[in-house]
Amino acid sequence: MLVSFGSSALADRADDVRTQISHIATSLTAGNVTDAMVPFDKSYGNYDQLKNDFLGLTSFQIENEIDVTDEQDTDTGANLTVTWMITLTDRSTNQTEHRTADLEVRLVLKNRKWKIVGFTPIDIFSPLQKQTPKR
Repeated sequence: MLVSFGSSALADRADDVRTQISHIATSLTAGNVTDAMVPFDKSYGNYDQLKNDFLGLTSFQIENEIDVTDEQDTDTGANLTVTWMITLTDRSTNQTEHRTADLEVRLVLKNRKWKIVGFTPIDIFSPLQKQTPKR
């Protein structure tokens, strides 16, 4: 897994926010859906759909590359634009599919932990997707 974070200042708070994104990628690569959902707040509108998509991806070997291309921080929240590149290799056929999408991610501080409350679009994680989305 390769994660790069652009040229933002490396303040502890910014690192904490970015760690949540990295946590998702690392957990997906490990095939651990429960752990991949930890950064998401249950109030996130697509929570169940995303969890089901992540479950559907467990039949693939997954590699992630993430680039945070924009970050806007406030005292209680952060908005990120993340270019997410995912490579899925079917374990039974060894066919490989590359996908790339720009995601808008919204995090808020809840109980002193950063939680994702916005994460769109999520179709890059659909196990049924057959074509690489256009950027």
